[in-house]
Amino acid sequence: MIPKDTIEKILSVTRIDEVVGDFVALKRAGANYKGCCPFHDEKTPSFVVSPAKGIFKCFGCSKSGNAITFIREYEKCSYTEAIRYLGQKYHIEVVETEQSEEEKQRQSELESLRVVNQYATTYFEQSLWESEEGKAIALSYFIERGFTEETIRKFRLGYSPQKKDAFTTAAEKAGYKLEYLQKVGLTSVGDNYKMDRFHGRVMFPITSVSGAVIGFGGRIMTPANEHVLGGAKYINSPESEIYNKSKTLYGISFAKNEIVKQNECILVEGYTDVISMHQAGITNVVASSGTSLTDDQIILIKRFTNDIVVIYDGDNAGIKAATRGIDMILEKGMNVRVLLLPDGDDPDSFAKKHSSEEIAQYIKQNKTDFLTFRTRLAVDEAKDDPIKRAEFINSIAATTAKIPDPIKRSVFIQECSKILNIDELTFTNQVNKIIGHPSVKPKPQQTKQVEKKSNVDKILSNEIAIIRLLILYGSRTIYIEDADSFFEINKYFWQQTNKGTDGKKKEYPYSNSSFTGLVKDYIYKELNQKLSEEESFFLVNEAERKIFDEYYANYEEKQDKIADYLRDFVDTERVADILSDERQIDVLYWDKDKNKKVEEKIEEEQQRENEQLSIVIKETILEYIKRRYELKKEQLGKIQDENSLNIIVSLNQCINVLSEQLHHNYR
Repeated sequence: MIPKDTIEKILSVTRIDEVVGDFVALKRAGANYKGCCPFHDEKTPSFVVSPAKGIFKCFGCSKSGNAITFIREYEKCSYTEAIRYLGQKYHIEVVETEQSEEEKQRQSELESLRVVNQYATTYFEQSLWESEEGKAIALSYFIERGFTEETIRKFRLGYSPQKKDAFTTAAEKAGYKLEYLQKVGLTSVGDNYKMDRFHGRVMFPITSVSGAVIGFGGRIMTPANEHVLGGAKYINSPESEIYNKSKTLYGISFAKNEIVKQNECILVEGYTDVISMHQAGITNVVASSGTSLTDDQIILIKRFTNDIVVIYDGDNAGIKAATRGIDMILEKGMNVRVLLLPDGDDPDSFAKKHSSEEIAQYIKQNKTDFLTFRTRLAVDEAKDDPIKRAEFINSIAATTAKIPDPIKRSVFIQECSKILNIDELTFTNQVNKIIGHPSVKPKPQQTKQVEKKSNVDKILSNEIAIIRLLILYGSRTIYIEDADSFFEINKYFWQQTNKGTDGKKKEYPYSNSSFTGLVKDYIYKELNQKLSEEESFFLVNEAERKIFDEYYANYEEKQDKIADYLRDFVDTERVADILSDERQIDVLYWDKDKNKKVEEKIEEEQQRENEQLSIVIKETILEYIKRRYELKKEQLGKIQDENSLNIIVSLNQCINVLSEQLHHNYR
C-alpha cells in the first residue's frame, strides 16, 4: 500500500491536463481542454479535460474521473501502479507499505516485464558502443546507413551479439528471471536449450506513447542467422502483456508533439524510414513497422491529428502499396493524402539526399488526396480497356463510399467524376448503392420560364433558412430593438379571428419587449406565438420540424457539438445539405436587382448575414410569418364561407404590413 500522505502529495502537484496531454492532443476550449477520446473511436472531439476541477469527461463513451482514473484506464494498470506512474512523472518518491497478494503479484509481473525490457535496451546499447563485435558489425552498419551518433543514441539503437545465448546468460547472471525474459520474447526456450531471440541482429527499441520500451525490432546482420526464425530480415517481439503490435506505432513517443504542432502525421513503413526522416528534421513521422495498418493504429494517430500523409516508394510496388489500407483511414473520417517519392527512393534514402527545408517543400507540393491519386492511377492503367476501366470505377466508388462525411464525399464524387470522364449522377448513384442510400433522380432541364414557387415551397425554403441560422448562430447573442413588429401584427390578427362568445376580442396571451439574448431563444420566442388557438408558428415540414425539435431538446447537453449530433442522429444528409448548399439561403427580394448574377447576390447576402445578424434573423422570421399567413389565406380561400372571408381580409392586412416592413428593412 502507498501511504495516504504520499498520495495526497502527488495529487497536490498533479495537473490533469499535463497527464492527459502525454497521451492525447488537447486544444484549449475556454477554461477547459478538448480532444479525441482515447477510449473509443469518434469523429469529433467529445473528450473534455477540466484543470480547475481536476477531472476528465467523455460525452461519447461516458468515461470520467481524475488523473489516477485516466492512467488506470489508459495503461490498464492498478491504482497503485497509477500512483507510482504519477509519482515518477512529478519526481516524488513512492515508498509502499504492505499490499494484498494479488496486487503484489500483478504489479510485480508487469513491473518485471518493463524492467527486463529496460535492462535489455541498456544491454544492447552497451553491446553496440562498448564491445568490439558491436562496433565492428552494428555501429559500422548504422554509420554506413548515414545515422549520426546523436540519432543512434536518441533512438537507443543497439546490438544483440552473435553468440546464441549471450544476452540470456548476462540477464540471468544479473538476476532477471528466465520466465520474464521468455514472456517479453527476448529469450526462446526449448526442452534442451535457451536462446536469444534476436542474436546477431541490430536492435530497434519500440516505445509506448509515454516513451517506455515495450518491445523490440531486430534486423539480421550475418548469414549465420538465416536458419533462425526463417531467416527473416526483420523480426519483432511477440505480443505480451505490455506490447500489442496492432496498437503500436514506431516513433510515436518522439513524434507526438510535432504531430500536434503540424496537425499532420506522416506515415512510413519501416524503422530506418522514421529514423532518417527525424534525423533530417522531419519529426512528425511514425511507422507501422512493416505490418498492415490497423484500426487501433489509426485511432492512435487520430488522438493527435485528423490528417495523415502516407509516403510510399516511387517504384511500382510502392504505387500498388499506396492503394492498400486507406479505406480504414477514410472510414474514421480522417483526411488521407498520398506522397510518392521519386522512382528509386524510399523515405530513408530520400531523407539522406535532401535538407529539412527541401523535404518539407517536396511534401507540401506533391502530397495528393488519396482518391484523386487513385483515380488518376486508374485512368493511366485502364487506358482503352473498358472492362478494366469499369472495375476501377467500381473500386473507386467503393472507396468513396467509405467517407462518412456527406459533404466531403460529395466533393470527391465531383472530382473523381471529372477525372474518370463519367457522368456525375451515374457515379453518385453507384456510391449511394454501396452505402445503401436511394438513387438520385436527374434534375429536370431548366427552361427560360421559371415556375413560380408555391407557398408550400416558400415555407420549406424559409424553414431551411431558420434551421441553418439555428445551427450556425444559435449560441450567438443578439439585440432586437424594435421587436414589436411581428407582435403587433399577430396580436391584431389574433384578436380579429379569436373572439369570445360575447363577440368581444380575447386578450392576447403574450407580452412584448425588446429582446437581448441568444439567437436560439429569440427564434423560439417568436415562433411560439399562436397563429390561432389550435395552430402555432412552429415548423410544419416533417424533416425540418424533427431537426428543430431535436436541436432544442439536446442543445443544453451538446451545445458546440449540436451540429455533429444532428448530422449523426437525426438526418445526416438533410442537415449536411442545409449547411452546405449556399443556394438554400433565403434571400429576400432578389428580383429587385435584375442585372446582378445569382452568385453575386448570394455572396452579398452571406456577407450581410455575418455583419448584420440581428437584422437577417428578424427578417427571416418576419418573412416566414408572412408566408404562413399567405398559406392560411390560400387554405381559407377554398372554403368560401363568410367567416373565412372575414379572416382573409384580416390576413391581407397583416400580409401588407409585413411586406412593407420587410421592404423597409431590406438593404
